[in-house]
Amino acid sequence: MVKPFDLLPAVVRRRANEVAPGVTRIARQAAMAIDRELVYGTPVDKGVARSNWIGSNGTPFADVIPAYAPGKKLGIGERANAEAAIAQAKTAINTFQAGKGQKLYLTNNVPYIGRLNNGHSKQAPAGFIQKGVQAGVESVKGARIFKG
Repeated sequence: MVKPFDLLPAVVRRRANEVAPGVTRIARQAAMAIDRELVYGTPVDKGVARSNWIGSNGTPFADVIPAYAPGKKLGIGERANAEAAIAQAKTAINTFQAGKGQKLYLTNNVPYIGRLNNGHSKQAPAGFIQKGVQAGVESVKGARIFKG
């Protein structure tokens, strides 16, 4: 006859094995939501600021890259730089694994990103970076680490 506590070690092992994959899934979901919101929320002139939302694992990206699809007066509806930036970050996000000592970063090193976030451009209100982080938080509300 199986006693209730006889199953406890197996249950604890199963749950322990679900933690890292569950956290990984939730972290990736939040990071993708944040990245999409940041990229599409970034005001666009030549596409440089939008292109510089860079995802990386281990260490934050430290440089500034040129626009993926440069232009002039591209506007907030511009898509080519947005799609390329999201694809780049998605690659980094999809390789992230919780429990492996990794850190996941979304950075933008253009020197004027702070001014854009403070409302310098009429294309986007102040606080679009905070709005991006909030989108990530909202995307994982109610998320569960354990399957059942």
